[in-house]
Amino acid sequence: MSFLRIALASACFALGAGSIACAADKPCTKADAANAEKAIERSNNWNQLYKSWQDYRHCDTGAVADGYTDSLMRLMVEWKGVDTLAAAMQKDPEFKEWVHARLKSPAAKDDQPTVYSRAKASCPAGMDAFCAELADAVKPAAK
Repeated sequence: MSFLRIALASACFALGAGSIACAADKPCTKADAANAEKAIERSNNWNQLYKSWQDYRHCDTGAVADGYTDSLMRLMVEWKGVDTLAAAMQKDPEFKEWVHARLKSPAAKDDQPTVYSRAKASCPAGMDAFCAELADAVKPAAK
């Protein structure tokens, strides 16, 4: 192992293995990508999607990235258990950043109006700040 990889591994360990930079340093094997796709397909709730992202975010490109966006947007449109999503995003700022980036992505554009509507009209009690952030992330462009 090169000195640079050892230094990066040490830094990742010191910062906590969950950082995006550390995840990007981990190679995504074909088996990892296949497992990621399967895990994403089985993600029927926020906890499952979050766990999949934690396990396979180092594979977040191509088909895996498309799967993540589809799964995220499906769950957003269903608008069930958003308190679980809010808790995960509060606990893990990198996950929050990832969710917001996905919500703003061109791949999410077809579902953005629905998510905006849900965040504005169906916000659970006590979650106004969370819903406002979501609405802002998917806010329709002014015409």
